[in-house]
Amino acid sequence: MHRLSHLRIKNFRACKDVSLPLEGYTPLVGQNNTGKSSILQALSWVLKPAALSIKDFHDLGQPVEVVACIDGITDEVLGRIPEEKHRKSIKPYCRDGRLWIRASATGTTAKTLSKEVWDIEQYPENGEPEHWRDYPTGLPQAVSALLPEPLLVQAMHDIGEDLGKAKAGTTIKSLLDEIMGPLLEAHAELSTALDTIRHLLTADGDHRSDHLQQFDTDASGALEHFFPGLALDLDLQAVDVKEFFKAGDLHVTDKTTGDRRRFDQMGTGAQRAIQMALIRYLAEMRRGEGGSPSRRLLLVDEPELYLHPQGVRRLRQALASLAQAGFQVVFSTHSPLMLSRDNATDTVIVSKSTDKGVTARKPLRRAVNEAIQGAESQSRALFELSSLAEIYFAERVVLCEGKTDRRLLPLAYERLYGQAPELDHIAFVSLGSCADIPKALQVLAAMGIRACAVADLDFAYTHARKGGLLDRDSEDMADVRRILARLQPDQGFTLNGNGLPQTNKQAGWLAADVWACFAADKEGKAIAEGSHSALKQTSVWAWPQGCIEQVTGVDDKGEDAIIEQEYRLLEMSAAEIEQQMPAFKACFDWIKGV
Repeated sequence: MHRLSHLRIKNFRACKDVSLPLEGYTPLVGQNNTGKSSILQALSWVLKPAALSIKDFHDLGQPVEVVACIDGITDEVLGRIPEEKHRKSIKPYCRDGRLWIRASATGTTAKTLSKEVWDIEQYPENGEPEHWRDYPTGLPQAVSALLPEPLLVQAMHDIGEDLGKAKAGTTIKSLLDEIMGPLLEAHAELSTALDTIRHLLTADGDHRSDHLQQFDTDASGALEHFFPGLALDLDLQAVDVKEFFKAGDLHVTDKTTGDRRRFDQMGTGAQRAIQMALIRYLAEMRRGEGGSPSRRLLLVDEPELYLHPQGVRRLRQALASLAQAGFQVVFSTHSPLMLSRDNATDTVIVSKSTDKGVTARKPLRRAVNEAIQGAESQSRALFELSSLAEIYFAERVVLCEGKTDRRLLPLAYERLYGQAPELDHIAFVSLGSCADIPKALQVLAAMGIRACAVADLDFAYTHARKGGLLDRDSEDMADVRRILARLQPDQGFTLNGNGLPQTNKQAGWLAADVWACFAADKEGKAIAEGSHSALKQTSVWAWPQGCIEQVTGVDDKGEDAIIEQEYRLLEMSAAEIEQQMPAFKACFDWIKGV
């Protein structure tokens, strides 16, 4: 299915120069005032340019430019364009199913607007086009057939305006457009009846009423005494069928109480739900339109506003279904509930800085392909990271090895600093396995997300080496094996064939306990501290004590042990935690500096 696949915005509001990829279903996330709404406005504007205001120009001395690429234009899609002349006008500008268009404005009047198409003969085969030409005759109609006027639903827009007035671009107008055609086709007598009324009532009607003609004669005669040479006629305009639709009202009935009210008398949450429901209904109406060439662009700013969490999840599913029913869906959101494993991979993080203005980071799918070699590793990384919605809403991500760190670190942070880490835009997320840490750090770096990791000491001698964070064959590994071999007879733990610890529950040893024993040894402690320092340079904090239980002073593991540590942290003051568990403060200070 064809879609807008790429967007570049120059000099539009805070968008100095921002590019982003688009899929059939693209969430935009970011802090307030980062430019998400401006991106949605630019998407709408490139397909239907209108006069801009001064505030739309970032630099009044430069033009506003929005470039868009339409992908997936197959011969089958072109064949569905109704007018043959329009098909002929667009076909020469499609290469490998792709068409580039550009809208620009040099001022605030309609005369300063221009719409252009790429000069396909001078295209360099990759990247954005550098050469453009004016739309030839018929191309605007062909583009409109492929991508009709976008439906833009704004976050702070008056819902009553969107649902109550049949204006271009509103939800109710789109709904009426879908309804009117089949209704008029089924009830042709409506137009015939209105034509009869028009002939009776209008001044130039073929069968004007005798009563109205008599009024015209009598009134003109009375006027003759005051202003000779003038005549009056009463012209009663008969409305068109479409005017009935414009004058219609949307009412809501409570099935429990029987109460019937206008939609604008409902609560804000109910109004928003109605708005989203009608958008979904539009999709249902279009499901059977297999022969249509059009794919409507649906742009929604914060669709989750005012909705209950369950309603947010249903809305997410509804928007996903819209993307399969003739719509290309792009929406901004502040809610992790609007992201799922299915759509997180194509989510675009939008941010803003003083020097660059609005910027858009690489989506997860593209970052994985860029950072990781091999389809199997890419699939695993996508599966693991796409479930972590928190990474899209934080400025700094801390990857944790397991649930113990994931639960205790945020709590310790809050007790030490007096506020939850998310208020400092820090997210602690659990990968479930330290084996995924190296690849996850690569992917997050490719996405432009500041990230680090917290892991047990064993990571320094296993997956950190396999993942390329530390030298696999360095001299300290020989020292590690030598020290473990020295400690093993007295302690009774088990070593693998490679000389590293092995979990032996029958003997009462977990691998983590062996590393804690290693870190408690004078010689082992020196090596652990060295590995800890080396890993910090790769954005990984490995507990030099062994694991987090050595920091909190709890010997056991498991749910009961986690709860015990949580209660202990809750009972301690910030000063007590800093004094008795200094590793927490050291770790958090390092995280803040990453």
